[in-house]
Amino acid sequence: MNTAPTLTAENLTLAYGPVPVVHDVSLAVDAGGAGLIGESGSGKTTLARALLGLLRPRAGRITYGTADVTRLRRAERAGFRAAVQPVFQDGGEALNPRMRIGTSIAEGLTGRLRAAERRAAVAELMAGVGLDPALAGRRPHELSGGQRQRAVIARALAVRPRVLVLDEPTSALDVTVQARILDLLERLRGEHGLAYLLITHNLAVVDRLCGTSHVMFAGRVVESGPTGDLLTRPAHPYTLALRDAVPRVGGPPPAASGRTEASPAPSGCPFRRRCPLAVSRCREEAPRPRSLEGRRVACHRAEEVLGGRRG
Repeated sequence: MNTAPTLTAENLTLAYGPVPVVHDVSLAVDAGGAGLIGESGSGKTTLARALLGLLRPRAGRITYGTADVTRLRRAERAGFRAAVQPVFQDGGEALNPRMRIGTSIAEGLTGRLRAAERRAAVAELMAGVGLDPALAGRRPHELSGGQRQRAVIARALAVRPRVLVLDEPTSALDVTVQARILDLLERLRGEHGLAYLLITHNLAVVDRLCGTSHVMFAGRVVESGPTGDLLTRPAHPYTLALRDAVPRVGGPPPAASGRTEASPAPSGCPFRRRCPLAVSRCREEAPRPRSLEGRRVACHRAEEVLGGRRG
């Protein structure tokens, strides 16, 4: 099956009113999948909204294939929104509580098929994501969390997208249901030729679904590269802190690294107030992204992080 065109952000700056919240971010979402990792407030969802065409950039470009997303005509915009679909964190909030599940899924089919054909298409979509088509007549509150999330995915697939923007798609689910949803996403990628942008703080999820990952802190990408490299040998202290915060079965409880409550610094390196390696240069000079061992990293002391120095 043909793979999706690449969805690209180039030097993207985003703001709410006069306040910039995402600063000079570049990334590409292709067939290998891209992960966007960071804590709450890091700018991940704001960046996703821009990539979906819901937020206009203050600076930079968003392209899908060769098309500039910010300059699409009305008809072209409709095609783009069908091609690049969101899957939100909470299926209970993403689905209209008054609308039956089958009707929600069929919204993207209205006008394209006759009623009987729509019912058959809805049943096929539901079966394709592991939902019993008999559930089409139920409302969202009558389904489990995992069933609602499958319904949201089926609704997104109804318009035959090429890219799915997955915003914390498993965080509201228990561990066993998370595993089933990940199995589903992995299978659908192969069956439909989908590309994924996966927004998460769960490092195990990106390891499974994304060839490349980008770590965001305070609206900036601080490290980018092959997912396996970032998780096994981080080059930025923040990436290292995120990795070390993951509990391990049979291991000791994770320990916080640095001052986890400190807010981003307004000058110099934004992470310096929380960084155990911060020195005077970090107060005076904001690090620029640079190439290092197959990844891009914005840290003055990245070589020491790679070498295992903690402070």
